[in-house]
Amino acid sequence: MQPKKYLTPLLAITLLAIGTAVQAADATGTWTWTRPGRNGGADMKMTLKLKADGEKLTGTLTNPNRDGVNTDTAIADGKVKGEEISFTVTREFNGNKMVLQYNGKVSADAIKGKIESERDGQPQSRDWEAKRTGGAADATGTWSWTRQGRNGGADVKLTLKLKVEGEKLTGTLSSPGRNGDTTETAIADGKVKGDEISFTVTRERNNNKMVSKYNGKVSAGAIKGKIESERNGETQSRDWEAKRGAE
Repeated sequence: MQPKKYLTPLLAITLLAIGTAVQAADATGTWTWTRPGRNGGADMKMTLKLKADGEKLTGTLTNPNRDGVNTDTAIADGKVKGEEISFTVTREFNGNKMVLQYNGKVSADAIKGKIESERDGQPQSRDWEAKRTGGAADATGTWSWTRQGRNGGADVKLTLKLKVEGEKLTGTLSSPGRNGDTTETAIADGKVKGDEISFTVTRERNNNKMVSKYNGKVSAGAIKGKIESERNGETQSRDWEAKRGAE
């Protein structure tokens, strides 16, 4: 019967490992950085546009060529594993190909990692840090925040998943119901204008509908704005701040 003593701790460790599983990187968006120019020339701005779909990563890298003209190169072998991403970029100079391997760890507003390549038969490695840029496209992803529970109850976590297509915004808002189960509600009237977004969420309780209007300004790692709703014939307004990624 002695093994039973170790069953509960082992089960607890297993459940803890499952509960603390690493969230997938929120790499979708536009990222920029600069690197030194060749032969002492001006710094060069690099722009990386990524789209994560499960464990698959696609996108393009834009940078000026030797004539100063921006060129787009599709990334290849893009992968997402937890907070880690990797992909390759192949460049051609004078009929020769050079493959650059990018590896990085994604946070709310940065990717930090290494770029590895080979030149003249010698492996090369350098640090790489890209910053997430502002703008409408950066609303795509997962956002979360907490609000106070009703009647002094525990705080409630809300999760918003958004997708931007031009000036159109779609997505869902997930929150716990009164019975503790999670409910998912599609947003409506989603719009994007520059770094401003807006949408509505309609909820039904006891055959009554309540429409909440969300307005916010998107930065690298947050959305800040107001939520306006009407209750008992009176308009209510409260501050709203969501952080990128799961809390």
